[in-house]
Amino acid sequence: MKSISVTFKNKPMSDGTVVTFTMAGCLVANTGSPTAAKPQIMIHLPKADNRDVNGAFVEYAGHDYHVVDTTAAQMDSNTPTRWNRYAIAERIRML
Repeated sequence: MKSISVTFKNKPMSDGTVVTFTMAGCLVANTGSPTAAKPQIMIHLPKADNRDVNGAFVEYAGHDYHVVDTTAAQMDSNTPTRWNRYAIAERIRML
């Protein structure tokens, strides 16, 4: 498995500002169907980085996606790999 760096853009913060940051060591996988109303990807997030990515925007494979939610982190003892949670991002069809 080869990980990539993913840039999370314009993530809303509680004080009304937005931040952009890059998280190294992510895995990206397609999920669902390409004919779905909103195709989705899963972004597996590394254990070493616990930043919140909900609400951020990402670009992947030439398309823009919006992160709609993140799973709870799994127990480290039950996840021998470098990833213990993932984010679901929906493709943006039009802006």
